[in-house]
Amino acid sequence: MRLRLALALCALSSGAAAGQEMTCVPTRDDTQRLSRLDVAWDEARKEVIESGDGDAMRRLGPVADPRVNLTRPQPTPGRYQCRTIKLGAASEGMLPYIAYGWFRCSVTLTPGGDLVLRKTNGSQRPVGLICPVDTRKARFVGVLELGDEVRTPRYGADTDRDMIGEVRRVGDEAWRIAFPWPAHESKLDLLELRRTR
Repeated sequence: MRLRLALALCALSSGAAAGQEMTCVPTRDDTQRLSRLDVAWDEARKEVIESGDGDAMRRLGPVADPRVNLTRPQPTPGRYQCRTIKLGAASEGMLPYIAYGWFRCSVTLTPGGDLVLRKTNGSQRPVGLICPVDTRKARFVGVLELGDEVRTPRYGADTDRDMIGEVRRVGDEAWRIAFPWPAHESKLDLLELRRTR
C-alpha cells in the first residue's frame, strides 16, 4: 500500500514539473504579469523617451502605441515576417531600446480549431496559442524555444520560458503581441507580425 502511494505521488509530482501541453489557460504567474501590462507600457515607454530613443520608438507607429484598438485581433493563418522590439531595461546597464531584424513566423490552424503562432527561425523562438478574448484583443500563451532545440518545452515547466502577451491588430495584415515583464533584458517585448504574400 505504501509503495503504491509513493509511486502515485511521484507520478503526480513529475507531471506537475513537466508542465502541460499548449493551452489557453495561463499559469498564475503569467496571469499576474499580464494584469500589469499597462504598467509595463508606461514604464518602458518613459524609459525609452528619457534615453533619447523616443524618435525611433515613435517611428514604429501603432506597433509601439498602447492605445491601438482595431477589431480582428487574431491573425489569419499564413506566413509572416516577424521581429522583436525590446522597450525598457530590466536592470541597470542594459539598453532601453533594441529593435531586432526580421525573421520568419507562421500562424497555423489546428484540426481542433486552435491558432498556433510559431517563430520558425532565429535563436529565440516563441511558440504558442493565440486565444480569443474579445473583438479587439486576443491572448498569446506559449513558451520560448532556444538555440537548436528540436522539442518545444512544456508550458508551465519553467517560468523563464513561459510567455504571455496581448495580441492586437495594428494595421492591414499587421499585428503586435505585447509581452509584459519578460524573464530577461526588458520591461516590455513587442513581437511585430506582418503578413507575407
